[in-house]
Formats: sequence, C-alpha cells, structure tokens
Amino acid sequence: MAHQFSTGVFLHNKPAWHQLGFVIDGELPAREAFRIAKADFQVAGGPVFDQDMRPIPGYQAITRMDNGKTLSVMTQTYTPIQNEALIRVAEALHEDTSMDAVCVLADGKRVTFTARVRGAEGDVVPGDPVQQYLVACTSHDGSIPFQLLFSPVRVVCQNTLSAALGLAASQRQSNGSVRHTKNADALIRRLPELIDVRRRQFLGGLEELKQMAATPCSMAQFRQYIGSVFADQLQGTVNDVRGDKSTARPKVLDDLPAWPSVLHKFAGDAIGSDLVASRGTAWGAYQAITEYISHESGRAKDPLDAARQRLESVYWGQGSGIITRAHQQALAI
Repeated sequence: MAHQFSTGVFLHNKPAWHQLGFVIDGELPAREAFRIAKADFQVAGGPVFDQDMRPIPGYQAITRMDNGKTLSVMTQTYTPIQNEALIRVAEALHEDTSMDAVCVLADGKRVTFTARVRGAEGDVVPGDPVQQYLVACTSHDGSIPFQLLFSPVRVVCQNTLSAALGLAASQRQSNGSVRHTKNADALIRRLPELIDVRRRQFLGGLEELKQMAATPCSMAQFRQYIGSVFADQLQGTVNDVRGDKSTARPKVLDDLPAWPSVLHKFAGDAIGSDLVASRGTAWGAYQAITEYISHESGRAKDPLDAARQRLESVYWGQGSGIITRAHQQALAI
C-alpha cells in the first residue's frame, strides 16, 4: 500500500484518512503514545551473511529487537538513531506542544510523530481552521535523517510525510537534522526557542490570511487577479484558427487552461465555498487557484501520473511558483 502505514496512534479523537491505527480521545504522554503505537522499539546491527553463511565484512543488518525483522542492510559506519531520541524530543516539549499522532511506517523503516504547537492555531474564517504542527521523523534504512520540521501537514502515513518534507524543502525551511544520537541533545535545547519563533511566524501568517478573508473581491477584480497570477502564460499570441497565423491575436483569460475551473470555483464550486465568509473575497480567489493547482492541474491521462505530476509541481515545480504569486497578489488586493 502506498501509505506504508504499519501501526500508530491518533489522538484528540481525530482518525487518519486511512482509518487504521488506534484512535484515542484527548491527549497522552509521549512515551505512552509511542508504546501504544508500537513505536518504542529498539534496533541493533547484526552480521550479514553470504549464500554460504560466511559473514560479509563491512556491512550490518539493522534489525528490530522486538520482532526480529530486518529493516535494512547498511555499512558498518552507519550509526542508527534509536526511537528513544524521538520520545525524548516529544517529552522535552510537553509545555510547548501536545502529541497528535505517532506512526510506524514500512514495518519500522521510518518512525514519525506529529505534535500540535500550542498557541499556533486559529480560523481563517469561521469553520476553516489552520494548525501549526511540529513533525519529527527518523529512519532505520538511511532514507531520511533524524529531523524536525514545522508544517501545516498532519503526518499520518508515508504520503503525508513526503508532503510535509516536500513542503519544507520548497519553503527552504531550515530543519533540525542530526546524524547521531549525541547531537540530538543540542537540538533539544534549541527547540523551545525555535518553536517560539515559528509560533510568531504562524500567527503573523494567520493574520494575513484573515485579511484576505475580510477583503471583498469583485468579479472584475478576480479577472485582474487571475491575469496577474498567470501573466507569464498570457504572454504572446494565439491563433483563432489552428496553424493559421493570419488569425493570431493576443491571449486572453479564456485561453488559459485553468480559467474555466478557477472561475467556477470562485463562483461557488470550490471546496469550502459553503462558508459564507469565504465567498467573494480575496481568500476565496486565492483558494480557487490553490485548489486547481493541487487537485486538477496536469496533463497526464493516467490518474496516478497526473497526481504525481501535481505533487511534484506543488512542492518543487511550476505549481509552487504559481501558488506563491497567488498569495502575494491576494495580499495586494
């Protein structure tokens, strides 16, 4: 399964989209959450043998100590970071965060927890909440380092972990990343300060979004807004008759592939358009674009290929640039 979820626990009575794992109402101490999620296991390196059962020098098999499953084969220089380091981070931050989810992915190759940052939540408009999360993750196959990042994404599977990591990379977020357990202590000491900085940044960003939601946007303004966001795609000319240069004319909004969709979304077909406060506002205009880019854009005929293209575009490609411009232009309204 693409989500690679093995075991986990989800708190605050908020299940994951895949409906797997334990769902618990309220909060739990970090260590208890890891225990229920079966994420408190240790790993150890053991010998690797060839087909004649002779040890292969220079390599080690990284194995779960609770069930004996081999998670990876690494070089002898590889030093695993135990899940205990994740637990210690979560315990050290209990005053600044509350545990939200703990997940074991791919049978234990990757382990992650998500915690809500206290004082970093709110509604852009009534019924449209946003939340800042602290995400911590590690791997026992070398696929990702032990690291911490701040994200609006609640990590409940491999897909959402990839989304959170991709978003942090696209924002050039400076993540806390360590390769050895001894370096985790220094990172833990810095975290309260980092959380405070991110909390203030989040609240500042929330105020910007609230300003969008409080700013009316007429249809004429929306047309001008779309023209500004997609200005690069409106450059040049287009032939009214394909291949006939004599019918060339400047491009207009109707020539944009995105135009029919974003127009209908702004007019009331978008996700969340039932919220009265988002209709006819700069927030609604911005959401029309973000929904199109993240849910519909892409030319691949195969749905999986199209979804992959959208993901890559949103976090690393053209879609990321369009959403950034959409945010800036919505604030300009």
